[in-house]
Amino acid sequence: MQKQIIKKYYKFFIEKHKTRLDNYLIEKLPIMYTRSIIHQIIILGNVYINKTQILNKKYKLKKKDIIEIYNIYINKYKFLLKSDNIKINIIYEDEYLLIINKPFNSVVHPGTSNQKGTILNGIKFYFEKNKIKKPYLANRLDKETSGLIIVVTDEKILKNISKQFTLNLIKKKYIALVNGNIEKNNITIYSNIIRNRKKKYNMEISSFRGKVCLSSFKVIERLKDITVLKCRIYTGRTHQIRVHLKKIGHPIFNDKKYGGDQILCDNIPLCKKKIINHIIKNSNFIALHANSLELIHPIFITKIKYNYIIPYQIYLLIKIMSTL
Repeated sequence: MQKQIIKKYYKFFIEKHKTRLDNYLIEKLPIMYTRSIIHQIIILGNVYINKTQILNKKYKLKKKDIIEIYNIYINKYKFLLKSDNIKINIIYEDEYLLIINKPFNSVVHPGTSNQKGTILNGIKFYFEKNKIKKPYLANRLDKETSGLIIVVTDEKILKNISKQFTLNLIKKKYIALVNGNIEKNNITIYSNIIRNRKKKYNMEISSFRGKVCLSSFKVIERLKDITVLKCRIYTGRTHQIRVHLKKIGHPIFNDKKYGGDQILCDNIPLCKKKIINHIIKNSNFIALHANSLELIHPIFITKIKYNYIIPYQIYLLIKIMSTL
């Protein structure tokens, strides 16, 4: 561990309707500022709104408010990012950014309980070998989810990618296997999503609070009690796809957190049901894969688009269900 004091100045102009101060800062500040760190920043009196010191993390922001953050003091100690010789599946690479395929059951970012063994540790090892200073994650995926993520080599490039996400210029698409048969070919879901504090890391739909989220789903194939979907998200709320599919009664296959581990396919041969049960009980994954990523290169100003094949476990499930 290394002693760390960060002194930076940030200024934001509120352009939208009312939202909570801490939620707004979580969206706007760099990825290293977690919710707990932001709460510390507010409590320590470093946040001013319209030149008035604000100590309440739940303060409701209004349009035209001006937020200023002075001399941010994060933590007494900061964990140094350690390098770890982990195999990284690089799909695209240049001196400014990487697109990598994250396998399921792998953590993207280290924390206090897992300082090594994450994707970012492996990227740092790769960067050190190639004499690149520091990796910056531009987006994340849940531990149980596989697919494409963006890593950049410079803080200015990170801001460019973050802006593209904000303006919805980056197109992220997923393949999902969900329980049950969906009758409609196309579904669009627009709702508020909030974090349920009584259930750690669980998110849920709210009728009047939370962040407004938009997702669209297109049926690719209907199998025996399983539907294969192409998913696109236009906002970036935690667990957004998982929550929206639960809302319509079709949770993602093997998503234990949102009810997808309940097998709906009872009338199938015993041998195939045993294989499915084995996959569920012995794999910490959900049948969701971020297979497509399209963005504007921050330096070359050209569109780059990459697709990646679905993991073997999802492919095997499709094969089993398509033969019933």
